[in-house]
Amino acid sequence: MNRTALLIILTFCIISCNKNDNPCDVLVDGVYQFPELPEDHDMTSEEVTQYWDLPEDIGECISTEGLIETCLNYPDLRLIMAGSNPQQGYEALVKARFLGVRILETRPDRGSCLLKKYQTIAPSGYDPNWELVEIGRYLLNVYYFEIIFSQQDNLEPLTDFEIIELLEKALSVYEEKKGDIENHALFGLEVSTTLLGRLMLQEEYEPFLNVYKENKLVKELINYYGPVDMETVELVFTLSKNFLNQLKNN
Repeated sequence: MNRTALLIILTFCIISCNKNDNPCDVLVDGVYQFPELPEDHDMTSEEVTQYWDLPEDIGECISTEGLIETCLNYPDLRLIMAGSNPQQGYEALVKARFLGVRILETRPDRGSCLLKKYQTIAPSGYDPNWELVEIGRYLLNVYYFEIIFSQQDNLEPLTDFEIIELLEKALSVYEEKKGDIENHALFGLEVSTTLLGRLMLQEEYEPFLNVYKENKLVKELINYYGPVDMETVELVFTLSKNFLNQLKNN
């Protein structure tokens, strides 16, 4: 047995070999702790994927809140940006590799828990004195979360009241990003408007459905997070505000 295979076996034994214990006893504040890669490892990419995957027994007992934080801490979450577009990156490079996001999409309370997390997110909550790489990492983490939340499976269980809350928060996030456009750039606005647009699509908001069918850029935005232009994201933003007003007045 080579050293790499032994390392993988020992790691998973530490986590789950003793079946008499609760596998979630190893969590820290309810969150799974990913093992660090040894500096001199000789693992293949497939072995690294296995090394960083969420153990099935932990996936069965971890809370949805802890699972969300675990997904956001997944070391290869950055692969969202490695696909031909963020949607393809999420599906083919993250969801296909990582059990955590697949389990999240099945949790009955996923919508409520994701919304609760989203309420805590501040797009420009970074320290301007940070190094540029730190600011970039902070911004990307905001986008990664919005991409996870904007998956149709994660939007589906929201209640009517939660839909209103999500619209209010996402519109606020968009405006905060727009006020800091030098750092968030157009892509930051695209991610928020994709979330808004997919919510309107799910709820079959007719004014948006008509635009979605006729406007190729809107369809590109909603399906793939862009790339589009400022006019397109502003159009979706305005339709979202109108949708929110309609819901509040009903």
